[in-house]
Amino acid sequence: MRRATLSLGSTCSNACIFCGLRDDAPRAELAVPSLDRLRALREASSAITLGGGEPTLAPDVLEAAVRAARDVGFTAIGVQTNGHGLAAIAGSLASAGLTDVHVSLHGADARVHDYHTGREGSFDVLWNAVAAARAAGLRVVATTVLTRSDFRVLSEIPMLLQARGVEAWQVAVPLARGVASEHFDRVYPRLALALPFALHALEIARRVGLRAYVSGAPLCLLGPLASRSIAHPERDGARTFHARCDGCAAREVCPGIDPIYLARFDGDELRAREDRPSGADHEPVASLFVGAGELLPIRARSVHEPVQTARKALPMYGRARRGVNEAATRSAKSGEALREILPALFEREEDG
Repeated sequence: MRRATLSLGSTCSNACIFCGLRDDAPRAELAVPSLDRLRALREASSAITLGGGEPTLAPDVLEAAVRAARDVGFTAIGVQTNGHGLAAIAGSLASAGLTDVHVSLHGADARVHDYHTGREGSFDVLWNAVAAARAAGLRVVATTVLTRSDFRVLSEIPMLLQARGVEAWQVAVPLARGVASEHFDRVYPRLALALPFALHALEIARRVGLRAYVSGAPLCLLGPLASRSIAHPERDGARTFHARCDGCAAREVCPGIDPIYLARFDGDELRAREDRPSGADHEPVASLFVGAGELLPIRARSVHEPVQTARKALPMYGRARRGVNEAATRSAKSGEALREILPALFEREEDG
């Protein structure tokens, strides 16, 4: 049974460069969900994750939401957070019925993490929150969004998480929505280049005993580690496929690819698989990971020209030719003519 998710509002304390929930529109204030809404979700699942925005910005709202979720019968209640205010309220949330915490970590040091969140000091805030959650007896898992700025340093993260008592880790391929679509070329990595680094990091996680997963990645780019893929139907449903995916044995279980990414790069790294790998959704801890929330719609102005077309449109390619403004009234000089033009280049040291 898949875990339910519920956003308490879109107000947030960070300004993440990859956020698919944020744009220039006013943010919805955090509010306690209605019991009718919670009961409807409870009919489909016994577990729920409360998200935002940043739920800890309104501690009273979050605690009331946790109590309400417990009262309608949820047996597992999580919160998705950047850690902003969690350290001060972890104990009271645990008493109210909170069972687990899902944090976002985007680098193994403050320099990388704070760059992604747009908030100096957010790295230290996050780890204070993790320590408080662990002290309160809450389970903690972490997600790292795959970006152009962090994929080369992913391998440094597993040992840090394992040392801090984090139970499992997810590397998530982003969706180009909100500010992530506005700054696509700054945020979104070329998957054929970035995913090998992610897979290497997952292997390091296995070696240190940390459960690790990948989400949102086309299965053809995961090779044998497609078995570590987990699905987020609400996010994966926003993805699409290329003509190269026709006939792929894994298409029914593949998360596909972001349509903005496909428009930008034309899916030239995609290949049909001949097998249908089994993912990791059956693993109990994998159920603690949920998608990012209610993503913003695609904006037409965010669709880029395919890079292949841009390459063909360059004014010069292949063998170099003369510039159009070069004088054409005299013959082109050969290399031997340099002796006349720059004789000093041919003088031997002993002649000097």
